[in-house]
Amino acid sequence: MLCNHMRLVIINDKNIQECGKVMSGQQMNIRDMHGLDEVRRRFLDGHSLPADLLPTAVANSWERSRKAGLSPWDKRLTGRWRTHELSSSDSRLAACAQPELDRLWGIFGGQDWALFCVNLEGVIVYAKHASQPDLVDPLKVGKRVNEVDIGTTAPSCTLHEQQPFIVCGGMHYLKEFENFFCVSVPVFGVRGELVGAIDITGIGQRNATAVLEQLKIASMAIESRLYSGLVDCQIVALQFDARLIGTPFQGLVAFDQNGRFCAANKVAKKILGIDASSPVESSLDWDSFFERGPQSIVVNSPSLIALNDGSSVYAQSLSLPGGAQPAARLCHTSPGVGHDPALNQQFNMASKAFAASIPIILQGETGTGKEVFARALHDSLNPGAPFIAINCSAIPENLIESELFGYVEGTFTGARRGGAKGRIEEAHGGTLLLDEIGDMPFNLQTRLLRVLQEREVTRLGSSERHPVNIRVISATHCDIHKLIEEHRFREDLFYRLNGMQVGIPALRQRQDMEDIITKLTQRYQGGAIHPAALELLKNQEWRGNIRQLEQVIRLAVALAGAGLVILPEHFPGLEQPEEKRDEKSLKEFERKKIQDALDANRGNVKATAQQLGVARGTIYRKLRME
Repeated sequence: MLCNHMRLVIINDKNIQECGKVMSGQQMNIRDMHGLDEVRRRFLDGHSLPADLLPTAVANSWERSRKAGLSPWDKRLTGRWRTHELSSSDSRLAACAQPELDRLWGIFGGQDWALFCVNLEGVIVYAKHASQPDLVDPLKVGKRVNEVDIGTTAPSCTLHEQQPFIVCGGMHYLKEFENFFCVSVPVFGVRGELVGAIDITGIGQRNATAVLEQLKIASMAIESRLYSGLVDCQIVALQFDARLIGTPFQGLVAFDQNGRFCAANKVAKKILGIDASSPVESSLDWDSFFERGPQSIVVNSPSLIALNDGSSVYAQSLSLPGGAQPAARLCHTSPGVGHDPALNQQFNMASKAFAASIPIILQGETGTGKEVFARALHDSLNPGAPFIAINCSAIPENLIESELFGYVEGTFTGARRGGAKGRIEEAHGGTLLLDEIGDMPFNLQTRLLRVLQEREVTRLGSSERHPVNIRVISATHCDIHKLIEEHRFREDLFYRLNGMQVGIPALRQRQDMEDIITKLTQRYQGGAIHPAALELLKNQEWRGNIRQLEQVIRLAVALAGAGLVILPEHFPGLEQPEEKRDEKSLKEFERKKIQDALDANRGNVKATAQQLGVARGTIYRKLRME
């Protein structure tokens, strides 16, 4: 379905199957209405909207926008926007959303796109966007995008209705948004409460259906990562298919030391036969569903366990009560280290250094699997120990210090009673992953250096020192040496972290791409891949690397059907070979054609130029022989 200002369609879970079809009461032709501007004028004067002009939820949003005092002709894109402070819960939401939005950016990112996550009040807690001023200025972290500020949009409708929404063109209350489209889905917390929404906004026409499906998968992954915020709980992943554990499609249950359930997601409730709308806090326990106790569930691999109703399910423990709750273990979107010879050689060398407590820096593009590589290093040595991943770019600067080092009660307004451990302390006895280390604020680098030197942490507001025994892995896509030259990264910290540097290759550089494709297809129960489809996948640039590839395959399996052959048409978002005309390919084609002609003419440039119908200077220039 292509969205524009002449056809208005809303999609939620109830009518998503009707996407792209003519839905009675769900669309309009503006020409037949003698112009939407006239409709807006009459609406602002107090008249009702024409019947069936807009879907009910959107029409209600227009009513709320009018009551809030907004005019459809208000200008918001160029206005001054207040920046709101983020809370610690916002920081947690941002940290969970960041990997998924970064992955989506690798798929959809471009100059006309913006991706962001908002909290319940519509305040942006994390954002990825291009350089378009109309998109960037209102969509920075800390800006608010609810109905009171900008009227009807997909995220405002999602926050109000708790449903996915697509709002395109003239469906927006403000006229200045008529060239925009936005797609939004809700994000629910571990107990089923709405905690925010994620959104993709763009300019012009887009395939909104594909965007929506990707957003829904991302939302599930974020909801899984939110379980990392539970303390003193054991978290167990459940699925009938072991290959789906560790993906957004896994069931998750959390329970305390007495076996009482603390939380369960929708997938887990369905597996266990619990009503989706029923709260599980303290009303259910482990023994009500499972024949064996939770101590029988292993940490590092799924095992088949029996349910009390006679069926069986795969289960894997993701955390233990009182231990750290690593988000990376709760949901990963990469297939692991793989079978690339060069990468495996790097891993073997790095694992020896890691066992000797030598710090390691992982360098690679977004989506190449740096966190998975780090996790594999950790598991190779001590899989039962804490693995704590901190994304230095996802935590707001005003909160990162308390996140890293912890704090005591009363240190600042909103501080938790009794204080809190920092993430470095939580990693005691295990591994600390400092992801996107190049984005760490400069003023905190000195304090981190001191912790790494002294192996002690002092919480904010306290003078008491807490010893920490940790192995450190850092990861970045930045050129650290350039940051050092620009005085944005401490050179002494770099040498403290850089015991060994490992380059994680981009997907397009790996020799095991076909193997990765096959494993991902099997993971999501896909059938055989047609040779033409395989060639199509191998010829893509994959800017989002393995994260992007996985989502593309997941969508292809859904379109083809489980177990059925995957064809090129099941990859609607990829460039087909005949459409790929980038400058590099064209130059390579020209050079090969000229070289073939030169070979045929035994190196005679004049004869080659005559054969090709070009000047001799062109031959020299194309071959860079001048």
